[in-house]
Amino acid sequence: MLTVQQVDRANLWLLLGSFAVAYLIPFELLLLSYAFLGPLHYLTEISWLHDRKYFTLLPEDPIYLTTGSLFLVFAGAAVFPTASELVWLLLLLAFCTTFVRSSIKRVLILFFGFILLLPWLGSSTSFAMSVLIPTVMHVYVFTILFMLFGALKGKSKLGLTNAALFFFGALLLLVLPQSPIEIFPEYINQHYDFFGGIAYAFADILNLSSETVLPAIASFLAFVYTYHYLNWFSKTSIIEWHAMSPVRAFIIGFLYAGAIVLYLRDYALGFTVLLSLSFLHVVLEFPLNFHSIKGIYKELRK
Repeated sequence: MLTVQQVDRANLWLLLGSFAVAYLIPFELLLLSYAFLGPLHYLTEISWLHDRKYFTLLPEDPIYLTTGSLFLVFAGAAVFPTASELVWLLLLLAFCTTFVRSSIKRVLILFFGFILLLPWLGSSTSFAMSVLIPTVMHVYVFTILFMLFGALKGKSKLGLTNAALFFFGALLLLVLPQSPIEIFPEYINQHYDFFGGIAYAFADILNLSSETVLPAIASFLAFVYTYHYLNWFSKTSIIEWHAMSPVRAFIIGFLYAGAIVLYLRDYALGFTVLLSLSFLHVVLEFPLNFHSIKGIYKELRK
């Protein structure tokens, strides 16, 4: 079993490697990481969260989060004009399941939270931010918080260095000149539109044209998504997400193999089928994200 120091050293190399490849072939790396690393990450993390009761207060809380997540993905647009903005309420619901036990207080928080959000909903900024919460916020901001909490808790200077490198490395990719290397240009042109919404959201917030930010956003996304997945897999000996029954391991392996077959058969089909699982794992992780923020605060107070 690897020690914390060994894991941190391994993560340093994973960071540097992800950065280099993300700069050289950003589009290719993003598509491959999302298809081949993403599904295994979703499945193993949901399994790990399940064994820890999803870091929520009440047994029924994961059902609320799951129902809200699936409703947004499959029926939200039919009920709410800008369905993606319902993610704000899911984030607020996750906060309640993390810190508020009283049902009455939860209803009041959700009600007044929605009232406060109502004037903002429908704006271009609100829509852009709602796109970035389950994407960039999840793989970039929350990953940094997760790394910081682990480094502070383990008193690891290298862990803190890795968190800083991840933070600044991603920003650096936004300003570096674009790499001229293209390995599969036709394939990239056919499939990158799946991530185009993130580029448009970035462009809207930065008040830039999507064509201007697209190459830089590709490098940024390739780096943060790839390292987000690799960071999770590298922490096996620390958080022990691999500790599961043989039956569950078989089910996860079977589902993962099915996901890979879908992506190899038709990337669009794989992306569409796995979208609900991807979004579900983001929402179910919200309580853990809140616990990380709370843990960072406690460690800094020490």
